[in-house]
Amino acid sequence: MNQKGQIIVIAILFLVFILLTTLAMFGLTGFFWRNATKGLYKEQALNLAEAGVDKAIWKLNETGGSYPGEENTALGNGTFTADINDISFVIKEIVSTGYVPNAQNPQAKKTVKIRTGLGTSTISFRYAVQVGSGGLDMANSAVVDGNVYSNGNITGSGSSRIEGDAYAVGTISSPDPLVTGERHPNQSSSDMPTIDYQKWKDAANINNDPVTCSPTCTISNDTTIGPKKYIGNLEITNNAIVTMDGPVHVTGNFSMSQGGTTLKLNESFGSNGTSLIVDGTINLTQGGTFQPTSANPKGYILVATTSTDNQAMQISQSGATAVFYALKGGAVLSQTADVSALVAKTLSMSQSSKLTYDFGLGSASFSTGPGGSWELATSTYRLLD
Repeated sequence: MNQKGQIIVIAILFLVFILLTTLAMFGLTGFFWRNATKGLYKEQALNLAEAGVDKAIWKLNETGGSYPGEENTALGNGTFTADINDISFVIKEIVSTGYVPNAQNPQAKKTVKIRTGLGTSTISFRYAVQVGSGGLDMANSAVVDGNVYSNGNITGSGSSRIEGDAYAVGTISSPDPLVTGERHPNQSSSDMPTIDYQKWKDAANINNDPVTCSPTCTISNDTTIGPKKYIGNLEITNNAIVTMDGPVHVTGNFSMSQGGTTLKLNESFGSNGTSLIVDGTINLTQGGTFQPTSANPKGYILVATTSTDNQAMQISQSGATAVFYALKGGAVLSQTADVSALVAKTLSMSQSSKLTYDFGLGSASFSTGPGGSWELATSTYRLLD
């Protein structure tokens, strides 16, 4: 009997051991299962948050930047909420949170923050003046404050001077212009900065709502313009203060008149600029001012003409603080003209005109503004929880 009793006790103890081991295994299995499920939920919540970011960028491009975000959008086995915060005119912050299964009773939650910016073009204006084969002609105390590169000759007279280095594929006259740096004649031809004209024209007409002028549209009151296409001529006058909110394309000629007339870049562009593309001539001989942003570095208006006219661009006003581009035609600076950088096929400077280079233009950024392409800004991805 004692032997049988011992066997029963051993059997009971063995069964208890098996039972405890089985329970422990079930417990561990449940623990691992719960952890695995929780990990899966977290991964799904992160995917939902990132999906919210992707949709937000897509909607910003679809709506021209006016997408306000959305809340509790169902997707897959959860939901996401995307909030849009304006950082500047060309930068927005997206905060997207994914929930599994929902925001009211989440088993998992993940939040992602990124910044998105309007696509920009970088144009390197490495010289105060860069001219093509037509060369640079300076007269009557004309001054270039910065370096000059000419794919033709550089000719000066009347106490003209270049406060920097002078490079020319051809010759550099002497004694004028006075060159405070070094003279470099007989150089190799230098590539001119390039502009994708069609890109800017398309961006100006992003809303497909051009204004038809008959033949001239006149802006004489304070207003905002851009993105906008004007079919015909555009004139700004009557001391109007006009703010550029995006690129402008003028199929005819462009002019500004009267000393108080101002075309300024919206401060929200920060250190980015935007463009005024003109198919005809640009006449800035009757007054008016261009105004960049106050950021450091500044954001500039790029004023460009595609005209092949020998006087495609005429500037004789002070305060023309912009970047001027007349690669296919000639530019004329006279009287009190004072600009920041100029690229042209040929340039004539007279009557004490002055060009003062801004070193920030060595790698200037220009943005299409609202309606342009919103892109994920690199190195801004943040996982908040």
